[in-house]
Amino acid sequence: MGDFVGIDPLGADKLIRQMETGKDVLARTRPGLEGAIAEAGADWAGGMGVTAMHRTWAFFHESQQDLKWRVDTLKRMVPSQQKGMLTATLPFSTQSEAAQAAKKDAAAITEALKRYDEFLSGQTWNEVEKAMAALKGRVDDPAYAAALLSALGPKTFQKLFRDWMNTQAAGDRRGLTPEASKRAGEGSPGLLAEAFASAESAGRLGPEWQKMVETAPSDILSALVKLAPQSGTFLTRVATNLLNRPPNSDAFPTDPNWNLYNLARAFAANPEAFQRFLAEHPKEAGVLLDAYTIRSSGVPAYEQALAEALDGALQPRFGVDAVRERAWINVINSIGSENSLWIGGSIGTFPESPISRVLAKNISPILDMLARGQADRAARDAFEKAKAEGTKYPPLPLPYLAPRDPWNMLDPAVTSRFFGALTQDPVAAKTLNKAADEYVKGMDMGRFSPFGSDNYNAEAFYNYAERAGAMASLLLSGSTYAEWSDDQYAEWLAGNMLMPVDFVDQFVPVAGKIPGTGKAKLLDGIKDSLKKMITDYLDGKTPGSAEDIARALVNTQVDTMIDSLRANGHSLPTALEQNALRKSAMGSMLGAVTNALKTRGG
Repeated sequence: MGDFVGIDPLGADKLIRQMETGKDVLARTRPGLEGAIAEAGADWAGGMGVTAMHRTWAFFHESQQDLKWRVDTLKRMVPSQQKGMLTATLPFSTQSEAAQAAKKDAAAITEALKRYDEFLSGQTWNEVEKAMAALKGRVDDPAYAAALLSALGPKTFQKLFRDWMNTQAAGDRRGLTPEASKRAGEGSPGLLAEAFASAESAGRLGPEWQKMVETAPSDILSALVKLAPQSGTFLTRVATNLLNRPPNSDAFPTDPNWNLYNLARAFAANPEAFQRFLAEHPKEAGVLLDAYTIRSSGVPAYEQALAEALDGALQPRFGVDAVRERAWINVINSIGSENSLWIGGSIGTFPESPISRVLAKNISPILDMLARGQADRAARDAFEKAKAEGTKYPPLPLPYLAPRDPWNMLDPAVTSRFFGALTQDPVAAKTLNKAADEYVKGMDMGRFSPFGSDNYNAEAFYNYAERAGAMASLLLSGSTYAEWSDDQYAEWLAGNMLMPVDFVDQFVPVAGKIPGTGKAKLLDGIKDSLKKMITDYLDGKTPGSAEDIARALVNTQVDTMIDSLRANGHSLPTALEQNALRKSAMGSMLGAVTNALKTRGG
């Protein structure tokens, strides 16, 4: 008979820690006290308090165990998001009562399973299901669950899964389909998975159960994590093991791989665990994200399930910042790797990719680090090139431009390919471009002036300008991987090239700004002009080389800003200032535009 309880888990956890502290004090004090009493003998003046200390320690220990058991059970019975006092009727009044009931139920299941093995009939399997039904309402109790699993053992535990699959889902040879998973969750496999989750998350399972991860068939492991919310630690162990198994280790390697789908769904239900998995297991994360894995899984829904898991793990401000950043870096390295099939691969492109869309949706917070990486690399390359050419005073990279650790380990070329993968999907491309545009506009560079004698303001301006140019450069470089029509490509290229124009316009003196009234119309006119230059080149209507067209495109934009200064009656910047403005506005864009046009071809 169970007990109705009401417990505040936070308060209970605090009390458990306080009792642990008390036990520690008693454990450290007791040996010295016992030694002092023995040494003093009959001269000992105090009372016989050692016995009381023994009883106090035992009271703390037993109370801890009982309270933790009740809290663990209650947390599994009541939704975890509920705060304050939790109330429920526990299945059992004591842990010993729970253990006794578990052993009885395990014996009944084992006996029914023996009869099924003997006759292999539907009737005898129904007897197994009937014995399993006794677990309902009990498996949330960790003491019951641990005793049940201990009595069954890993071998019988796996056999119950396998026999259910053979009788109820015989066609699912590489993991349960969603329909079969639903039935399994409502039947005996769901009860077994919940029992495992209760016992494992409470730390009550022995090493033989941890060893099971290495030997159990893939479909049993994927069902185990799909049918019940397992601990993040166990889910990660299952994922790393499954993703390190040889591709053809399954008995039917050409069947649809629902194991991958079920693993992705389990991670979608536990975004914190997935975030840490992405951060700490780059090799295995790469297998999940591999374009060949996605295309060859045979399960179209796998990509959507993985996208939902990524969306949960990479959402801005979710989880631990440092962990989320490492997760992002590993995702970028995987999709943007040199041999990535996401871009230019034999398996084709991803024009309607839910993965691309969720990555573009959540990318805004890390754009600054990506832009810094590109800007710093371009500055260092320029420095090394000038130095190799014998320049006495090569241009030093701007201070405070480089990305911080761990972003300084990310290769901008990888970032460019990553952007290229995202831009294969038009929806993701639009989202990415909007995020980059907002990043550039959000720099609030109006605080600084590029002209004058104030070095701090000038350095700050050029620092931001280099990052703006670098962001446009990444977008342009990535666009070379997008399989669009010439018109779509020209639209994208012209739009991204205008990004620094609009950006620099924020930082010239007020009188020289492009007038607010009609500004959009003016920029649209410039964009149309740039687009025509690009399409003429792509259509072979101009004799100019890619370098010539790129230089003309860059100069057109800067000339537009200088014309705006003249039209507004502002004194023109000097030749040196014009050159500095031109460089700061474009950053490394000239090279990126040239490469983009060369790659596209004229």
